[in-house]
Amino acid sequence: MLKSRLRIVQSDCTLANFDENLERHIRAIEQAIRDGADAVAFPELSLTGYNVQDAAQDMAMHIDDRRLDPLRELSHNICIVCGGIELSDDYGVYNSAFMFEDGVGRSVHRKIYLPTYGMFEELRYFSAGRQIETVTSRRLGKIGVAICEDFWHVSVPYLLAHQGAKLLLVLMSSPLRLSPGQGVPAIVSQWQTIASTSAFLFSCYVACINRVGSEDSFTYWGNSTVTSPDGSIVASAPMFTEQSLDALIDSSVVKRVRLHSSHFLDEDIRLFASELEGLVGTKYRG
Repeated sequence: MLKSRLRIVQSDCTLANFDENLERHIRAIEQAIRDGADAVAFPELSLTGYNVQDAAQDMAMHIDDRRLDPLRELSHNICIVCGGIELSDDYGVYNSAFMFEDGVGRSVHRKIYLPTYGMFEELRYFSAGRQIETVTSRRLGKIGVAICEDFWHVSVPYLLAHQGAKLLLVLMSSPLRLSPGQGVPAIVSQWQTIASTSAFLFSCYVACINRVGSEDSFTYWGNSTVTSPDGSIVASAPMFTEQSLDALIDSSVVKRVRLHSSHFLDEDIRLFASELEGLVGTKYRG
């Protein structure tokens, strides 16, 4: 059974300053390698900052861009997942997660659900991704990657888990939303509920990597977590503070949880697909 040491880097970044953010990544990755981590993951848009707006087109780069060579080189010794603005082969601009391993750009996940409510206006600057698919890492096994709002849509973890992912990485730039009352902010509790519920329902690990710091009127709250396949939190970082966090990802735990409670294994995906096809047809005929 595969066991991997995952390092989460709950970091701040400088808006629209790729070079400075890249240096932060390099230092964090080098430290993770020295500490013996198998993989390291950063928040959403960690290479660029979140609120780039019209600068997105200027900052977009292909995963094979030479400016990303330092990450490719470091990935000979560790699996790297980080957030950036991707320029596709046909020149689309995407909010993406890059994965580097064994000296190459292994995969790209393009954010599918771009929020355009409240303080968010991502669809104005980015194209939406159109694929939900796992990627196989030599160090982590089969994983699924989602970006922030993606994970608020149950179709994303559902499809990734049923494609075989035993670890879901969720890259986040979740800002604090002020609401009446005291205690834990509502958005923090909501994310904890989503992560624990997804981990339990799909019997897999869920690692949420949220950033900290401030941009314009945005304040990011951190509190990154790793949740076990039984829904319990096994590691967490504090709110509002930069911190690295390590967690052991052990596929034998996934095995034990699924054998103890087979609700995930008993899922009838053929029934689901049939009913969904009928629902889609009815909706569009309507």
